Amino acid sequence: MTRVVEPRFRPKSRRWPLMYAYLVECGGSSKTTSATSKAVIAAERGYPSTIFDLDSNMSTTKVLGYDETSLKGKKTVLDLIHCTASLDEVALPARYRIADGYGDEAFQTIPNLRVVPSCAAMSSADTAITEDIDRYDWFADVLRSYDGDDDMFFIDFPAGYGRMVYSVIRMLDEDDAVIPSVRADPKDINMIPGLIQELERVREKNRGRRSVPGRPTLKHMLLTGTPTASYKEAAARRATELAEAKYGSVLLPYVRYSADAKKLYEDACPLPVLLPNSVPAVDYRKVMTHLGFTGRT
Repeated sequence: MTRVVEPRFRPKSRRWPLMYAYLVECGGSSKTTSATSKAVIAAERGYPSTIFDLDSNMSTTKVLGYDETSLKGKKTVLDLIHCTASLDEVALPARYRIADGYGDEAFQTIPNLRVVPSCAAMSSADTAITEDIDRYDWFADVLRSYDGDDDMFFIDFPAGYGRMVYSVIRMLDEDDAVIPSVRADPKDINMIPGLIQELERVREKNRGRRSVPGRPTLKHMLLTGTPTASYKEAAARRATELAEAKYGSVLLPYVRYSADAKKLYEDACPLPVLLPNSVPAVDYRKVMTHLGFTGRT
């Protein structure tokens, strides 16, 4: 039986889900940590979702249970770009490792969450789109052919604004949300004006077009690694003050600093699963509650 999806997850009665896009031209900014943590929390609270990994470093893919070995013989997001597979053929159940090996018994599945895995060859995505202009429509085709009951699409982008990124963000409108997730570091905060300019460029380029929404909007900003009673780095304090002064109207609840958060990459496991009681895991749950993802009964 098809689940009835709440209208807020199908704005303007469109067929595809609401989208949260984690984008900023800054490597190591905490995009993957935020995207995977929030997607897992949404799933835990009963909101079916799919998360797209569009970065060739495969961080989201690995955190959600798949490395190069386990992806052998499987489709990846690059197959969507080349139109050689459908979304359902590419998306895999999100999972995390609980034992050695690659059999089913070595992993625990995360209900309500799928991951569209990336691959190292995604570094060639811009070239693939340049060589065939029709590939600009790959993400539009995914959305227009969507026939599932996900509430959300979470999208983890690489640290750049190339052709592949453009092919995706032009499909966002003001109901969706571009969310830069940045560390409490002044150099990260200083990347936000460039993002705002890029979003305006996309809106201007697509103004008046009917074939794509073309209205990506910075609706929220997530600041991570913020000061705590024991973490009082001057740079973190300055960055937090700078973010409040410039972007206070879109700031989500802060995600506080914790050295434990680095274990997400070391153990290739989502933070809310790996360290559910850690300071950042608690804060990500507050962020999701703030966004209206309360637990479903």
